Amino acid sequence: MLLSETGGTTGLMVAELWNPRCMNTTSSYQNTGAILLEGLYSAELTAAFANFIGQRVSRAPSALVPPSIGNKVCYEVSGAQWPALMTFLWGLTPKIEAATGVELLPTYCYFRTYQQGDICRVHADRPACEHSLSLTLAYADNIPWALAVADSRVSEAQRYTMRGDEDFGSEKYSEFPMAPGDAVLYRGTEYRHGRVTPNPNRWSAHLFLHWVDRNGPYRDQAFDGQDMNGHVDYQFPG
Repeated sequence: MLLSETGGTTGLMVAELWNPRCMNTTSSYQNTGAILLEGLYSAELTAAFANFIGQRVSRAPSALVPPSIGNKVCYEVSGAQWPALMTFLWGLTPKIEAATGVELLPTYCYFRTYQQGDICRVHADRPACEHSLSLTLAYADNIPWALAVADSRVSEAQRYTMRGDEDFGSEKYSEFPMAPGDAVLYRGTEYRHGRVTPNPNRWSAHLFLHWVDRNGPYRDQAFDGQDMNGHVDYQFPG
């Protein structure tokens, strides 16, 4: 279900049955900048992947990082560190292309946990996050926690605000509660977003994935800035 800020209606739509060929999904995303993709992955798959990551971060002290967007320390691992995360990013690209109606190239992805009471400050993203996906993997207490996205585009002064604000102020926004396996697809550079309601779970686990328009101004951010021109440079034995 989609919750709207009191005081106005919202044009943001929910893709209740995830279908990458659904024209309503594509047009809603293009018009509003954010859609909820319910059941993008099964709860069984996301739980298995959360367990896979959890067993590894518990043995990797370097994965515990100081607060950045949130308020407390968290586990955070990038796809560059753990290639298993990249399979979600690269493998999802055709489906996300269908949902956005845009030819995409992947940029980067990362895993992050939040603790009880955490928020995610309201911010706009850097160019590498032109098209973004927030995928919920697991909650400690199975309480959905919403991602909030502004109803209108950012001003020039609001672009790429890393630390961000505690809330949206007078700006209207919409909230997308997610169960494990649900995701929100949003235009991170154009619409401010965050989690303004404190996390009701003891902890939660999330995967964040990012793409850029293959033919757009941020193409140089593809593959995390690596020079990938479609040629295979590695020489396999043979």
